Amino acid sequence: MSEPRPGLVAQSPLVAAVAARLADRIRSGTFQPGQGLPSERKLANDLGVSRGVVRAAIQQLAFGGLISIRPNCRPVVVLNERTPTPLSRTTIGIWLWPNTGDYATTAILRGIQGANLGENVRLVIGNLQGQEWDAVYDSEARFLRSMAEGPDGVGVIIWYLGAEKNLSELQLLRASGVPIVFVDRRSPAGFEADYVGTNNESAAMRGVDHLISLGHRRIAMLSNVDSASSVLDREAGYRQALLRASIPVREDYAQRITEDEPKGVERLVDSLLSLEQPPTAIFCINDNMALLVHEALERRGLAVPDDISVLGFDGLLRWVPGGGHLTSLYQDFERIGKVATELVFERISSHTPAAYKHLFFDAPLVDCGSTAPPPQCREPDDSALVSGCI
Repeated sequence: MSEPRPGLVAQSPLVAAVAARLADRIRSGTFQPGQGLPSERKLANDLGVSRGVVRAAIQQLAFGGLISIRPNCRPVVVLNERTPTPLSRTTIGIWLWPNTGDYATTAILRGIQGANLGENVRLVIGNLQGQEWDAVYDSEARFLRSMAEGPDGVGVIIWYLGAEKNLSELQLLRASGVPIVFVDRRSPAGFEADYVGTNNESAAMRGVDHLISLGHRRIAMLSNVDSASSVLDREAGYRQALLRASIPVREDYAQRITEDEPKGVERLVDSLLSLEQPPTAIFCINDNMALLVHEALERRGLAVPDDISVLGFDGLLRWVPGGGHLTSLYQDFERIGKVATELVFERISSHTPAAYKHLFFDAPLVDCGSTAPPPQCREPDDSALVSGCI
């Protein structure tokens, strides 16, 4: 980790939050270039903090290049955020989940490297540490602080995990003038930022529509307790597709795994199969879960898709020879990485504040054989749909 710039040693979450709020006012044009900031007393009253906190926040804005400070003068807005010079080596920090051996992560990195990085750009990939979630959040926080405090960080691409836990580190990074682009999941509430990812709700609706078109009416959903936007949007897409088809949303079909995922899948599969009207299809919030469901069903003597259909989300088996056996909604991870990198460079090179961008890409459905019409909708001698089943 680089040595902190002077003045960052005394940083605190409150100082970072105040600095971020002032930076947003500068970028939005509330405080114009060439204009002096209001007095420390007025800012302290407006923001509900002490003058010491305001003074420290102003110092952070000066380090980030948003304001100019001279002795015995009121700070002046300059909006000259740190940008790389042609001869400087610049660093883009990358924080992805879960690790570089994961298929999706590898594809995002391939997209990042496929962007026009230039000769002087260095990519620094943060490493998750520990197995427990608290350790993962702590390692994410350390990575964000290192990018804020390092002398040559010019941008960060992040698959963010920390929800509100690491909000102060995000605010510190923004106050230091480093652009942030979120991938896969949107930024936490209260922190507006650029985002590049999949239109998860629309894709989930398309997947459930596919099951409905095959004749399924008893469609379950297996999700998890992750509060990420990607998960919540997929759940919303599942519900919207059912409602649009006038199919009641049954809460006993919409289940969340609250424990170790393999054990949770086993328990919920048994729970679904024990219902008086068990589902004929299961939509899983991601491919890892769908593969576990597929295996659990086969261990119970059920054939996929002859007895029950399984639909995933991500398209992780595309890299398996033959394309795998799971019907899924394929995310374009490589394109997400490339466009996120281009957006970072757009922010680096722009001297004019602009509204944050949310860029969404499609996730087409690829049928690899794990979905079919339910048994009651097939003729006894073949897989053709029974007339009038749908």
